[in-house]
Amino acid sequence: MKNPVYKVISLNAGKIETLTYGKQTIESAIRKQPVGEPVYLSRMGLVCDEQATEVHGGADKALCLYPYEHYSYWRDILPDFSETALFGENLTVEGLTEKNAHIGDTFSFGETIIQISEPRNPCYKLAAKYDVPDMVIKVRDTGYTGFYFRVLQEGTVKPGDNLVLIEQHPHQVSVDLVNDVTFFDRKNKEKLEKVLQVDALSENYRNSLKGHDL
Repeated sequence: MKNPVYKVISLNAGKIETLTYGKQTIESAIRKQPVGEPVYLSRMGLVCDEQATEVHGGADKALCLYPYEHYSYWRDILPDFSETALFGENLTVEGLTEKNAHIGDTFSFGETIIQISEPRNPCYKLAAKYDVPDMVIKVRDTGYTGFYFRVLQEGTVKPGDNLVLIEQHPHQVSVDLVNDVTFFDRKNKEKLEKVLQVDALSENYRNSLKGHDL
């Protein structure tokens, strides 16, 4: 049986800019653009990509993926809709969503091996970018958050490389379940313990679930 392959619609990177959205001025690299040539993926992310704060970077957040399936939902909600890096993600991918992606699942991507580490926590910069004040709530309520990867093996990736599932984590705790525990069912001890048992969950996210705010 062949390992599942998930199509990478777009490989994206960006530079830190000073952006003004309405009355807000922010430092952000959220306006990512497609990468047109091979690029090295280190344990800290794409070498051509930048992050404005540590909240969006680091070894456990080396790559951000957003499912292309969700684009249709946001099309009529967001002004200035973009078919590329809508949520400032590095990978726009078809077929891999929060429901069938599990914490600890590992994939080959070009020369690299990457592993799902935690959900993406919706941030105020999305609200600023699209001038939708309740954007964080909309993302939270839909569960359309996207998620992060850590890099287990560095190497070169390029446009046209897809994600190939190498191994599904044995606990099979979906990103969707982690989102549910995080936002809606934090007091459910059974669900919480199930999530915390996953060794591949990032340490920061684990600590946040143990009693600190995300």
